[in-house]
Amino acid sequence: MISLSPLAHAETNATLFDEVVVSATRTEQSIKDVSASVSAVHAEQLEQQLADSLSEAVRYEPGVTATGQGRYGTSGFNIRGLDGNRIKLIVDGIEQPTAYNPGGDVMNKGPNTYEVDTLSAIEINKGPASSLYGSDALGGAILLRTKNPADVLDEGDSGHVTIKAGYASANEAYKTTLELAKRYQAWEALAIYTYRDGSETKTHSSGADINGRSRGRANPLDFDSHNLLVKLNYQLNNAHKFGLVGELFKRESEVQILSNEGYTVMPGFTYTNVTGEDQDERSRIGFNHTWTANNAAFDQLFWQLSHQQSRSEHNSLDTTGIYGSRNRERNGEDQSVQFDMQFDKLLEFNHGSHELSYGLSAINNDFELDYRTYYYDRGTVEAGSPEVPKAESEKRGFFIQDHMYLMDERLVLTAGLRYDDYTATPDASSGFTEHSSDALTKRLGVVYHWNQQFSSFAQYSEGFRAPTIDELYYAFDNAGHGYATLPNPELKPEESQSYEMGLRTNTPYSSMELVGFFNDYTNFIQSVTDYSDPAYPAGITINENIGEAEIYGVEFKAKYWLDDALGAPKGSYSRFSMAYAQGKNKQDGSSLDSVAPLTAVWGLGYDHPEQLWGGVINLTMVAAKKADDWANQDNAPAPGHALLDLTAYYQPLQDLTLRAGLFNALDQKYWSYTELDGHAADDLGLDRYSQPGRNWGVDLAYKF
Repeated sequence: MISLSPLAHAETNATLFDEVVVSATRTEQSIKDVSASVSAVHAEQLEQQLADSLSEAVRYEPGVTATGQGRYGTSGFNIRGLDGNRIKLIVDGIEQPTAYNPGGDVMNKGPNTYEVDTLSAIEINKGPASSLYGSDALGGAILLRTKNPADVLDEGDSGHVTIKAGYASANEAYKTTLELAKRYQAWEALAIYTYRDGSETKTHSSGADINGRSRGRANPLDFDSHNLLVKLNYQLNNAHKFGLVGELFKRESEVQILSNEGYTVMPGFTYTNVTGEDQDERSRIGFNHTWTANNAAFDQLFWQLSHQQSRSEHNSLDTTGIYGSRNRERNGEDQSVQFDMQFDKLLEFNHGSHELSYGLSAINNDFELDYRTYYYDRGTVEAGSPEVPKAESEKRGFFIQDHMYLMDERLVLTAGLRYDDYTATPDASSGFTEHSSDALTKRLGVVYHWNQQFSSFAQYSEGFRAPTIDELYYAFDNAGHGYATLPNPELKPEESQSYEMGLRTNTPYSSMELVGFFNDYTNFIQSVTDYSDPAYPAGITINENIGEAEIYGVEFKAKYWLDDALGAPKGSYSRFSMAYAQGKNKQDGSSLDSVAPLTAVWGLGYDHPEQLWGGVINLTMVAAKKADDWANQDNAPAPGHALLDLTAYYQPLQDLTLRAGLFNALDQKYWSYTELDGHAADDLGLDRYSQPGRNWGVDLAYKF
């Protein structure tokens, strides 16, 4: 309500909507001219939050949650109640592979190979974004933008060196980052190296430190990671700029799975000496070219060609009475070659201007699993049978978009159209058939600026998700135990339609955005089990397009400058955000487990006018998720909670910055609802899924 109040005579502050984003239109646009709700977390905010992971980076973003914890870390993101492979992850325009988790806790290939210290921004496009980014953006897209030389080199600078060091008590992790940049004549270069060494992310200290399924503490884990990002740019002339990019991430960890120690599955089958050794790698190399031509076809052309490889190697060791000492080695690998080209053209007419963007993308991806089991007591090695055969996939996309400024730029229209074609080809030895599908997705958005302080917006957008390799070809036949899983290459893409409306205000002392949304999903891919075959009394399972769902809700965010409005010290401000959503399965009317409970974040901050010191107090309030909030009302309830976080910085010298933070200051015991999905209320190990209690962190950065 305060944000809506006018104030005619006050010094203008930077607003929530002055920032420029790329994810909403594939071109740089001010958020105030975007017809949908888009969030951006910039490098300065990441430093302020002392964020050391993607989950920590989005902790204060309404309607957004990172999922996953424990041995395999981050498994994905949840945007407005949709998660997993229905959210697209992109790094510098490069599509990231979908996650693969067949269950059994011995194989999990997910998005846990990204270094926060390399990022200039995280942009979150809420709602379907397939007209911009193609398949997998069914529920939204997250774009990670890594730093460029120009991001750290001020105008006129020829060199830049920054050393950062930090510690986080939540996982006892130390980090060191070295950031180098150089500008020489037409050349620019950047190199960022980060090393981390830590342990498991702690659960609340009240959990029992015992072995077995009732264990309440996190399993002991040690890890170290290395990330190197290198960029080299050459400005040939005013028209042509060329760039090279290389990045390598590697993480190794060892875990003692004490929660399985002494666990008896059946007589004679008791787990002992249960450990895990994992290695995750991601590498990419790319070439890009920007051509500023200002001809009849385009003003600017950008294209890039990239190769990316990601690999997960998991070794799960144990001793049982039946098998003796063994190691179940489970490896998975994705390799892709990606090409992306975009043309941008500005057209001026008497009625207004048109920012036209069009282009194409092509991706070839190879996916392969490699399984084997070592029986050390027997001295034998048994080749494993991966659930999914080796397969290739191809994606081709063509898009066009018109971003229009009309009525003296008071009216902003955005219309987009994209066609995508997807083909999956399993290895011939599997005996499975090829899959093909395509989709045409549309988007239409409008922003109307009633005056300089008040605007409204609305958007209709569509999304789709082609079935993944494992959904198409996962097959397993265990006649001895009476069950089987069959492939289904005839699956159709999942589809979504989204309607969004909102209001924005920008007064000289406040900014506000209020948005309501309704998302409709069809052709959800779900597992169906048939028990009619007497040879398989435990059932035959197959994936089918049978699911339908809807999610609707309201989000609000605002910033209020206390100095101009109330006469507080210069640099004082307050923030508030809130996200409310409801979702249901349209087939049976049950709730969707992936929808978050009501969440609100309030912050009170201060920045010295010369950035010498400052701090923020953030209070995060989350309602309970229980009973009929779950599809299964016997699911373990996630209690409501309130978290108090305090962060501060101090600059004792011009180029030296010390940051410190105290998180969950009141030592609340709480759970993220995403970690309790599928757990019964009487599960003895629920404490093991709790989040850290009171913890702290410190960062020190020196710029030469």
